[in-house]
Parts: sequence; C-alpha cells; structure tokens
Amino acid sequence: MDEKHRIEFSDIIAATIHDTKNAIGMIFTTLEEMTDRCRERGCDLHKDLFPLQYEVKRLNNSLIRLLALYKSEKTPMTVNLDLHSVRDCLEEVMDRNEPILASRGISVSLDCPGDLFWSFDKGLVVGILDNVLNNAYRYTKDRLIIGGERRDDYLILRVEDNGSGYPPFFLMDGGVEENMRTPVSFLTGNTGLGLYFSKLAARSHRRNNRNGFIKVANDSSIGGGIFSLYLP
Repeated sequence: MDEKHRIEFSDIIAATIHDTKNAIGMIFTTLEEMTDRCRERGCDLHKDLFPLQYEVKRLNNSLIRLLALYKSEKTPMTVNLDLHSVRDCLEEVMDRNEPILASRGISVSLDCPGDLFWSFDKGLVVGILDNVLNNAYRYTKDRLIIGGERRDDYLILRVEDNGSGYPPFFLMDGGVEENMRTPVSFLTGNTGLGLYFSKLAARSHRRNNRNGFIKVANDSSIGGGIFSLYLP
C-alpha cells in the first residue's frame, strides 16, 4: 500500500475503540434490562448483576473519554452550549447511578435550588459527573452529596463523599497554571484519565475571557473528598 492510501494507526485504534464502545454499550443496556426484570419479579439474583454492571459502565466511560481525547488531539474540543435546568441535570445523573449506588447501601442527597439555570454542554458535564459518581461507588463509605450553586459568576457543581479522601497527587486548586497532566498509578488503578478529561472539558467552557476549571480537595462537609466543577 502506498503512503497516500495508508491509514494512520491512531485512526485504526480510534475506529476499533468506537466499535468496542458501541458493543459494550449494548451489553450494558441488556444488563440494565435484565436487572430491572429481575427486580420486578422479586428475584434476589439481580444483586449479583450490579458489580458486573458497574465494571461494564466504567469500561464504557473510559472508551468514551478515550475517543473524546483522540478527537481533541485532531481538533480543539468544541462545546455545544445551551441553557439547562441544573437541578434536572443533577437528578438525571443521580437516576442513572442510583441502582448501582443503592446496591452498596450508598445514599445520595441533592443540594441544588430548583430555579438555577445555566448555559453549558450537557453531554460533557453529565459525562464528568457520571464518572465522578462512578468512582465514588468504590471509595465512599455510605454517603454522597451532589450539588449545584452560583457563586462569583460561576456555576459550581460538586460531588462530596465520606470516604478516606483523594490521594495527595490528585488534589488540585483549579489554578490557571496548573499542570493538565495527572500522575498515573497502575498499582492503585488510578490512571488519571477521568480527571484529565474533566480538566479538558472544563477548560473548553469559556465566557468573558474566563475558562472553566475543576478543584479536587479533601474538605467535604461529610468528612471525605470533594470534586468541584466550575463553569463560567
């Protein structure tokens, strides 16, 4: 094959990831339907499906982020801004994760006024929060708070847990000059891909010469870690 018709290996990998993501998405949907039918019939075996459902969802989210990062290397990440009810978006994230969280006895509280509206890319924002809740499933003890508020002309979306907190190398204060890269630790299973994607998606939201950013700290009001997404 001549060079003019050669396909870049990165494009082949991206296409493979795309097909794999679609297949895994179908598996996850089937698992959800199986779990719902099992619960409706009062079958206790549905509880055994939650760990599998969690792992499949985590893998699917990782592939979605990989594709987004691949596209961002080709062209700058674009955002589709639209006005949304913040509370409705947070409730949607909670509903998507409620069965898995409930399987571990984790309660989720919502702290957001009903009249709060903001312009943002719903797909990106829901994806970020969905990833944070998915991780919290592994690390919190038994409580989560998901909230939204307006402060200093920023929309602040946060997820608090009552676990042991984030590792020191994951903490960040949202500084403008903060390194976009997060250390990778395969020993703990923390690749940092989720946080890297969150930083990139947050910074893609721009308004009045200000960029979005994230903060990761261990001063949660319920004694654990807190992830905060700031959108201008």
